[in-house]
Amino acid sequence: MKILIKSLFFFSLLLSISCQKKASFSSISESHIIINSKTIDSAVYKTISPYKLSHDANMQVVIGQSEKALLKTDVESTLGNFFCDAVMIETKKHLGKDSLLLNAAVFNKGGLRNSLPQGNITIGNIFELMPFDNEVVLLKLSGSQIKNMVEKISEKGGIPISGIRLVIKDNKPTQVTVNGKSIDESTYYWIVTSDYLANGGDNYSFFKNAIERKTTGILLRDMIIAHCKTLTKEGVLIKSQLDGRIQLSK
Repeated sequence: MKILIKSLFFFSLLLSISCQKKASFSSISESHIIINSKTIDSAVYKTISPYKLSHDANMQVVIGQSEKALLKTDVESTLGNFFCDAVMIETKKHLGKDSLLLNAAVFNKGGLRNSLPQGNITIGNIFELMPFDNEVVLLKLSGSQIKNMVEKISEKGGIPISGIRLVIKDNKPTQVTVNGKSIDESTYYWIVTSDYLANGGDNYSFFKNAIERKTTGILLRDMIIAHCKTLTKEGVLIKSQLDGRIQLSK
């Protein structure tokens, strides 16, 4: 009993002292611990193994054949053109009778994380291209907002687009058309993009004040997979070319 009382007294004393002093950092240090063990936790392995096998098998499914490697490059790229054109086509399918409302697709270089190889294109390739769960979003912009958007695109030196053609000189647009026509400030335009960019990501501030916004609930990645499968079903190779939709003028 005496030992218990002494212990409680000692604990109360420590608590009293600690409450009177405020904790503070005197220094911060960093260290790295390298784990180099080949030991496998059998219980964890047995749990995840069926899911891993299923996942790996799904990633290896071939959904198309690419004529040539589709690459990421500055200004205009075969990868960017393929991606934006594919999103335009699939979004119009989704819109159905309202497909004529869609004017252009606008994305960003950073959103395309990997190139697509020549030959077999697998589901895994598309996941590598788009590892993020970004959704397809439609934005309604005024003609003046479109002009501001094109100015920002020109400042960036060109980004992946479809439905828009422009010539950039000294990081400024000199010739711009949307669906083959000059921008009309009295007209409204519908742009398809990702929810990330629609929220102003990657400094795409020109999207944040859109007049109207429509969400589709469709992942961009799923849309590209669906497009590749459609091409394969129709016996068409996955291909793209540089068509001069963005040009730099000296």
